[in-house]
Amino acid sequence: MTALTMMVLADARHMTVVMSATGFFEAEMSSDSFQLLGMAEMVMIPAIFAHRSKHGTPTFSILCSATGVVILSFMSFQEIIEFLINFLYGLRMLVMFAAFIKLHAKNPDLPRPYRIPVGTAGAAAMCVPPVALITTVMCLASARTVIVNVVVVAAGVALYYGVEHAKRHTWVEFLVPVPPPPDSSHGSTTVPEDAADIEDVRAGLLADETADEGGSKVE
Repeated sequence: MTALTMMVLADARHMTVVMSATGFFEAEMSSDSFQLLGMAEMVMIPAIFAHRSKHGTPTFSILCSATGVVILSFMSFQEIIEFLINFLYGLRMLVMFAAFIKLHAKNPDLPRPYRIPVGTAGAAAMCVPPVALITTVMCLASARTVIVNVVVVAAGVALYYGVEHAKRHTWVEFLVPVPPPPDSSHGSTTVPEDAADIEDVRAGLLADETADEGGSKVE
């Protein structure tokens, strides 16, 4: 092979790497944007995130996702790995384990796709090894990573309660939840019994949450 051929192949390889990275980036950002769109349609965040362009893309959700990417671009690759993948993902897993144990103890009879044949103590024991490993990794983080994550978590909690407060006082427009159609896209005319049970449970949990909020206001 001539030197020119080697140069062409090297340039082609570099171009394919760039195109692949661009595709992965676009796919990840689109996924995050449509997650925001889904949250807006579930009345979890303001309706502006459900706004679509004429092409059907969630414009403001993409802008929000891109803003996060720009902020991360000021960090080094090592800081992104330590901050985003290790520490923040570890916090997410700890919250998921806590929610799993709480739901297992508070609502043991909820309809589930599968059931773990252990009690609350067994469920807690199952979570001990991964929690120990996650905590060990988090303890190895630098002080800067800990501070940044504490600030991010505090901002997230404050933002959640701020959105809920704005929803109650109608300061921001939210979408009106639309019940799903009785038939599916596969031509089924009846809702499966398990799906109906799950929807009933969700409605019951939301009703309990509303009642708790009303009781706290009365007190």
